[in-house]
Amino acid sequence: MLNNKLPISAIVVGYNEVGFLVNSLPKLAFCDEILYYDLGSTDTSVEVANNCGAKVIHHDKVPGCEWIHAKYGDKTKNKWILITDPDEIIDDFTIENIQKLFNENKLTDDIGCILAPIFYYFKNKKLLGTIWGGEKPRLLLAHNEKFSFTAHVHQGRQLRDGYIPYHLSSDNQNGIKHYWANSYLFLFKKHYRYLKNEGDARFQNSQRTSLKELALAPLKSFRICFFLAKGYKDGFTGLFLSLFWSWYETSALIRLYGIQIKQSAKH
Repeated sequence: MLNNKLPISAIVVGYNEVGFLVNSLPKLAFCDEILYYDLGSTDTSVEVANNCGAKVIHHDKVPGCEWIHAKYGDKTKNKWILITDPDEIIDDFTIENIQKLFNENKLTDDIGCILAPIFYYFKNKKLLGTIWGGEKPRLLLAHNEKFSFTAHVHQGRQLRDGYIPYHLSSDNQNGIKHYWANSYLFLFKKHYRYLKNEGDARFQNSQRTSLKELALAPLKSFRICFFLAKGYKDGFTGLFLSLFWSWYETSALIRLYGIQIKQSAKH
């Protein structure tokens, strides 16, 4: 019989996301420890977290969950950390695969992280194309002695040298359901917040750009998202998201280039 509680510490960071938490937190019941970092919610998020058996930690607002992972990732009860967002629901298929992995002693010493299949949903509809659509591998579990967390948006997670990732099995249908954005306004608000730190994160990760790359970025990003990543499969939504990605990627590169100019002026 599979052990219902595994030596895993789940970390969830949220702010006024009770509508997601009521569905996502109960799915973490297989974890020995659930840590919910609340960034000042005014809804009933804290109450829901308490009812789900999570330890609630009140924390000042941070630009992204990466800041929490970097600060507290090595202070958990267990070495294995499950990283998930309030808008991600871990399905039974994935949970069963994790339980088998732990209970059947398949975790060799060289495994530093575990990736699981994830599917993105926009306005509650699964995406078939774009850079977000289809099945994607998503970091779900990381061993805090074999994995590094830094406070860099979209760039803050890295497997340490000498360790390998483990990919959970996939059937191309089941996996984590990521209810990524439920409206156009929410999508822009969410990513505008990311943009504030995106340039610095890329610079710290040794990425550099040029005026030529900036000039080509809008069309290149659209081509990748709409044609190569088959955004056309999602109709108007795919067209919109491809234009959105073109805007975001170009804006991020502009910010990166601005940082490069400032750094060059200092030397």
